[in-house]
Amino acid sequence: MELKNKNIILGVSGCIAVHKSLDVASQLVKQGASVHVVMTSNATRMVLPMQFQVISRNPVLLDLYDSKDDWQPPHISLADLADLLVVAPATANIVGKIANGIADDALSTVAISVHCPILLAPAMNSHMYQNIFVEKNLQKLRENNIGLIEPASGLLACGHEGVGRLEEVGVILERIANVLVIKRDLVGKTVIVTAGPTREYIDPIRFITNRSSGRMGYAIAETAKARGANVILISGKTHLSPPVDVEFLQVETTTEMRKAILDNFDSADVVIMSAAVSDYRPSEYSSVKIKKVEQKMTISLSRNVDILSDLGDRKGPDQILVGFAAETTDILQNAQQKLVGKNLDLIIANDVSAEGAGFDVDTNIVSVLDSGGQCDQFPLMSKHDVADQILNRIVQLFQK
Repeated sequence: MELKNKNIILGVSGCIAVHKSLDVASQLVKQGASVHVVMTSNATRMVLPMQFQVISRNPVLLDLYDSKDDWQPPHISLADLADLLVVAPATANIVGKIANGIADDALSTVAISVHCPILLAPAMNSHMYQNIFVEKNLQKLRENNIGLIEPASGLLACGHEGVGRLEEVGVILERIANVLVIKRDLVGKTVIVTAGPTREYIDPIRFITNRSSGRMGYAIAETAKARGANVILISGKTHLSPPVDVEFLQVETTTEMRKAILDNFDSADVVIMSAAVSDYRPSEYSSVKIKKVEQKMTISLSRNVDILSDLGDRKGPDQILVGFAAETTDILQNAQQKLVGKNLDLIIANDVSAEGAGFDVDTNIVSVLDSGGQCDQFPLMSKHDVADQILNRIVQLFQK
C-alpha cells in the first residue's frame, strides 16, 4: 500500500483500545501518509497526546480555541487538507455526534467540516454496541455513505465476551487503502454476487440451513463496488448490513435465489457464486407445525436445482462465472472437477476445516483455479484481501 502525499486525519476517542490507534498512526506514516491526529478529551486520559505527536510528526489537535499563528480555524484548515478522516476507535459518543451533526468538541467539529470520505471503527462494550439507539445511529451513518469498519467479536476489556472489539490494525489499514488507493478497473461492469446460506423449510418454524455467515460474499460485493462495478448482491439471511450503494436482493430458499439470479443474469458481466446453497430440501413441506411424537422421525430429502450448473449451461462467451468449493478433503481435486463439470471460468477452493478459513470468521485461506490450468494458492488473509485477489483474476480474464 502506497499512501505518499495522502493527508489523513486520525480521530481518536476515549476507549481502552486506543493503543491500536498509535499503531495505526505509525503504520500510516511508514507508508508515506501525512497524519494529523485529533483527540477527544477522554482520549487524552487513555494516552498522552505527545505520543501521537511524535509518531505523526504533526501537532495534535485537542481544542479548537488553542491560540495558533494561522488565521484560519484549525478545523477548517484540516478539513480543506484531508483526503480521508478515520476515527479509530469510535466510541458510542462520537458515533452519535457524527450521526446527528453535533459539533461540541474538536473531533466532532472536524467531522462535520470535512468534504472527504469518512471511516469509523466502532469499539465499545457489546451491550452498548447492540443498544437500539446506537444501532440506529450506525444505520444512519451507513445510509449516508459513512464507511464503517465493523467491530470484531471476542473477549472484551470489560470481561464480557461478544461483538465490540476494535478491529485489528491490519484490517483498518486495508480499509483505508480501499478508499484511497484502490483500483477502479471494474467501471462499466455489472457483477452479481451471491452470499450467505439458503434455507429449506420443513414446516413454518423449522428449516435446514448451514453455517455460512455471508462475510465472504459481502466482502466481494463491497470491494467490487469500490473498484467501480455495478453490483447486485443476492443474499440469504445473515446478520450483516449490505454494503452502501449496491443493489440488494434478500432471498431465503434456493429456488428464490435461482430466480433472483436468472432475473438479472442476461445483463451481468460477472456472476460470483459465493453463497452456500443448500444441496437438498425436504421432500414434503408441512403447512402446520410438526408436533413432537414419541417415535423417531425421518425426513426425506430431495435434490435441489444445481444453480451453478444451470448458469454454466446458460452463460455467454463474454460472461465470467465464478464458483466456490468449500471442502474438507481432496480440496484441489474436488475443486478442479467442479470447475470443469460446471463450465466455470474460476473456482475458489478452501478447506473449511482449517483454522481461520472456516465459517463465520473474518479471514480465509483459498486457492484460485482457472479453466486454463493455473492454480494460485494464497496464505491466510482477510476476506477483503481475498476479494481483491479474486477480482484481480477476473480483471485478468477480461483483459485476455
